[in-house]
Amino acid sequence: MDRREKLFQKIGEGIGILWGAELPNTPTRFNQAPDLYYLCGLEDPNAILLVVGNTKEVIFFSKKATERDLRWNGPTAWTIPSIKTSHGIDQLRPYEDFWEVLAQKCGPETTIYLPLDPIDKIDKARDEVYHTEFQLLKHPIKNTPFWRKAVSTIREVFPLASLQNINPLLDELRQIKTPYEIEQLKMSGKIGIEGVEEAIKDTKPGLYEYELEAITSFHYTKMGARGAAFAPIVASGPMTYTIHYEANNRKLEKDDYVLMDYGCNYNYYTSDITRVWPVSGKFTMEEEKMYQCILDARNAIITSMKPGVSFGELRAIAYEVYKKNGYTDKKLSWDGYIGHFIGISVHDVGNPDDSCILKAGMVFNVEPVLDDPIKKRHMRLEDTVLITEQGAINLTEGVSAELPAIYKLMKQKGLTGN
Repeated sequence: MDRREKLFQKIGEGIGILWGAELPNTPTRFNQAPDLYYLCGLEDPNAILLVVGNTKEVIFFSKKATERDLRWNGPTAWTIPSIKTSHGIDQLRPYEDFWEVLAQKCGPETTIYLPLDPIDKIDKARDEVYHTEFQLLKHPIKNTPFWRKAVSTIREVFPLASLQNINPLLDELRQIKTPYEIEQLKMSGKIGIEGVEEAIKDTKPGLYEYELEAITSFHYTKMGARGAAFAPIVASGPMTYTIHYEANNRKLEKDDYVLMDYGCNYNYYTSDITRVWPVSGKFTMEEEKMYQCILDARNAIITSMKPGVSFGELRAIAYEVYKKNGYTDKKLSWDGYIGHFIGISVHDVGNPDDSCILKAGMVFNVEPVLDDPIKKRHMRLEDTVLITEQGAINLTEGVSAELPAIYKLMKQKGLTGN
């Protein structure tokens, strides 16, 4: 409820409108739109949330559940008897009431805050959703995303209203995590790294990449995660050079190394971890040099993270590590890429450009990368880091990523007894 109070302060006498995620057309678990879930914690598909600035009311619109709905799909917002107390909802209304209620609350020249950008998803940032929509625009028929239709309709109904983008207001709130959010991210990170480590322990020549995925997924589910935060990447051998490889169907060979990029969704808070390890139990000298370089870059970045430090400074620190190891061409480290914000969405809100300054409460995924375009090798490490007033805390440290610790971990017995 504190989050909504902060939003009320930002919109003043205006009205805020948010819409929930649509039901997926594939048999996957439904995940609510991050912004709507952030403000009310309700999971009804296709919901609409109305926040009224002058009365401080919160009104939730969703499909009124029938007995058949409840029998097939289970509880909804309509089955929560104390929804005002538990979720801070002043009114629960069916879809059919939306325009009538909005007309009652909205004067002809009211400022309406609503998403003027795509809705981000648990596994996709807004810019990634934009990219998908640009492809959709090429389709001759199905080329208008829902949110664009919604904005257009509200403009038609309230032509004198001033429509403002609510996304920057919510982004500012979402960037600084609350104590509750930090606890969820800690647990998500703990479960995430443990699952990846189980895969490391079970690795041996002859296994398939999907078996390592299954081992990690089993641990996530066993520990109470809602499931994967995104499609897992389990790449071996030449497939490591494919950045978002998702086939995961290659058999491991003794001279390969594995790159796993995976994480879980725990109570809507995500982890995103990348580890690299040799199938045989030991890297070659060239591989060790490459691995040690990104490890040193990771450690240097995390050690330097504290409030007041800019991402430009962190990029410069990472580049000094690359340069010291002989990797002077910035293209090999993706022109200074060092990671992304994380939270309800894997690629959470916030733009870590050079001028962006770290603040206490931010959570950032440190992700140094290194390419060898000649031998078609790619390595990266990825950890979730919480910024505190005292410095940085690695939420996905687990067993250390230092080489002796990785080699030792590979000798331990895994879930399948390997």
